[in-house]
Amino acid sequence: MKKFYNDITDALTMLSGLESDLNIMDFNPNEKKVFYTIISNEATKGEPSNITEVVNQSGMSRSTVYKTLKKLSIAGIIDLSQSDEDKREFLINFS
Repeated sequence: MKKFYNDITDALTMLSGLESDLNIMDFNPNEKKVFYTIISNEATKGEPSNITEVVNQSGMSRSTVYKTLKKLSIAGIIDLSQSDEDKREFLINFS
């Protein structure tokens, strides 16, 4: 059991270092979840995510995701652009 706790401690230390390197230590839990969801989606698909994908993957409400994306956009971390294919949808790109 001690190895398990040591492994978890090591993982949390690495995550903290990563968040520090990415300058997201001050993000609240919603911002971190949306940020990680965007990265995960882009890594999987190889193209920008849209708001609907982030809502579906994160399990958060559309309203919460939209408000969080607006905060990230104002902070200059992401850019939101209207999709050419579906004018109701916005694409998410990192700034």
